[in-house]
Amino acid sequence: MALENNLVFGNLVYRAYSKDFAHVGDTVLVRKPHEFSTVHDFAGSGTTTAQTIVESSVPVLMDKHYDITFPVTSQELSLDVVSFREQCIAPAMRAHAQNLDALLAAEATAIAAHYPVSATPAVGDVAGVRAQLNLNKVPFANRSVVLHPQSEQAYIVLDAFLHAEKRGDTQAIKEAHMGRVFGMDWYMDQNVPTHTCDATTATGALDAACTAGATQASITGNCCKGAATAASITLAVGDVFKIAGEALDKGHRITTASSAASNGTVVATFSPPIQAGGAASAAAVTFQLTHKNNLALHKNAIALVSAPLEPPLGGARGDVVSYKGLSCRVVYDYTSNVKTNVISIDMLFGIKVLDKELACRMPDAR
Repeated sequence: MALENNLVFGNLVYRAYSKDFAHVGDTVLVRKPHEFSTVHDFAGSGTTTAQTIVESSVPVLMDKHYDITFPVTSQELSLDVVSFREQCIAPAMRAHAQNLDALLAAEATAIAAHYPVSATPAVGDVAGVRAQLNLNKVPFANRSVVLHPQSEQAYIVLDAFLHAEKRGDTQAIKEAHMGRVFGMDWYMDQNVPTHTCDATTATGALDAACTAGATQASITGNCCKGAATAASITLAVGDVFKIAGEALDKGHRITTASSAASNGTVVATFSPPIQAGGAASAAAVTFQLTHKNNLALHKNAIALVSAPLEPPLGGARGDVVSYKGLSCRVVYDYTSNVKTNVISIDMLFGIKVLDKELACRMPDAR
């Protein structure tokens, strides 16, 4: 409970729990709900067309094993349960929660869809993010937006947030909640990262036309050059851009790092592919420069999968505690040569983007 109460991002994503014992590097399968893509017109007569339900699952690598170990004095052991929790357990779980939230927030670089905010905070930014989610056909329930502290500072003073209804369940969620605005719950998380883009100018153009389905394009212009020296830049994995003329205007994400040639042209590899209708030669390309990587997401966009670790077999005592899809192992030991009790709290978990279409970045370059 101490861990869950300190989570922000961790309480807004899909949490799965594997009851099977897992080692670091093991892979567990997370089930995804089946989606029906076709609706047949019955027209009051004829026969129905049966569709097969195919249960799908996503492999999640359990590659994140984190530990906090700390000494416990005899005096601390004599504390009552409440004091021991406040002085020993709660600080450790706050640190675990901060680390977990930071790892979840870093997953935003896997998302291509984005809506850049305006230079001056406006309610139109909120509407724009909502529109991106709507274009992606994101379900209306369980939508959240998580902001960098400086982005929160810009928006929380708007009337839409000043008069928004406050809600939340766990303590961190209550404290971080900015309100429900335009069908989305807005939160602040100190762990929202800043994404660094090598380019110093946002705009460029396609060097040649791209056909529908293409995942590479030659881009030229100032966005492919550095600062005043006009040195070539590198497009990094996670950089995002939009191409003028695409119908849905959702955006693309660089998937392979590549450097520009001396003439300021770069071959970019990206996802998702160019939309139906293609993109014309000389179509404007707009990159998002270095920005706070705020994220709007549906609960099922990202999965946090926790697995229990085995208790120790040696002389140390230990317990494995699981609660609402989270699992921690607590090991108690005693170092006789320094007469010190030691407590170790560790977690094994994996993080995976389940559906990139269920999230949208909200780059803030301020």
